[in-house]
Amino acid sequence: MQIFTTIFPVFAIAITGYITTRIGIFSENDIRGLSRFVFNLAIPVLLFNALYSLELPPEINWQFLLSYYVVVLLIFGFSVGLGRFRFTLTPGQQGVFAIGATYSNLGLVGLPIITIGLGEEALLPLLTIISIHAGILWFIGTVVTERDDGENAAHESRNQRLLKTGWRSLKSLIRNPIIIGMILGLTFNQLPQLLPQVIINTLELFGQTSLPCALFVLGGSLAVFRPAAANPVTLGPTPNHSGGELFETAVLVILKLVIHPLLVWLLASQLFHIDPLWAAVAVMAAGMPIGINAYMFAQKYQECLRVMGTAVLLSTLLAAATQTVLLAIFMH
Repeated sequence: MQIFTTIFPVFAIAITGYITTRIGIFSENDIRGLSRFVFNLAIPVLLFNALYSLELPPEINWQFLLSYYVVVLLIFGFSVGLGRFRFTLTPGQQGVFAIGATYSNLGLVGLPIITIGLGEEALLPLLTIISIHAGILWFIGTVVTERDDGENAAHESRNQRLLKTGWRSLKSLIRNPIIIGMILGLTFNQLPQLLPQVIINTLELFGQTSLPCALFVLGGSLAVFRPAAANPVTLGPTPNHSGGELFETAVLVILKLVIHPLLVWLLASQLFHIDPLWAAVAVMAAGMPIGINAYMFAQKYQECLRVMGTAVLLSTLLAAATQTVLLAIFMH
């Protein structure tokens, strides 16, 4: 019963967003506007508040980071190999496929579920993952996806292309409002208490809107999401392979919702024996559905659009069950 009362409000708000958007109370433009508010203001303010008032540990928990990101790199590499040797994908398609297998939806889904389910104490380990999540995955994803760019290869060395990719990724990261909110929160955390209470109260009020709005945006986004119409081309270059798209989508979802959290659990709990709360956060973060940003990555390169879109949608729906199971395990 405790699990139900904890998880029900999370999915009830998302379902409300889905239904009200589906029946036309809110339009696609409304959801886009609310999404901009969530990502550009509400969540950055929430993260600023959390880090500003948080008691930071004296040193970085490297075992925690290794538990999560060693698995990310392993699955990324395995997905590239799988795409190359099993699905005969081009190098560009391999990078997009690997992003789908590793990119977690930590903003719209991870923050509400983990903080509501495990408490505010879970914010520090979750923010530790979020702080480098997008940077690492977008960098290696871009390197892999663009490694067959023949036009650039004719004029630039591999090192030059790598430097350009790194610089683009760094600029994108610096401009990210969520990263800006976290950096400001960490900065003010180390300074004397300069903010007056009236400003703190205002920021807290802003931050309180982030989680329900994020969940509502998630539901609304699923209502207007049309992955099947995105691209009529199959994932691999070979046409008419029977059941190919369905199988490839299933592989992505299994890697993300099952293999990823299982391997993180093995490293965090069985190898490194890290703090149980931090281990729980790592496993639940690993088991989050494929982030919508993974679909944006596919759109950027116009590769694997239909499979990626379907995988995002399917993994998000299935995560309602898998995250409930994980929460039940860790709450006990």
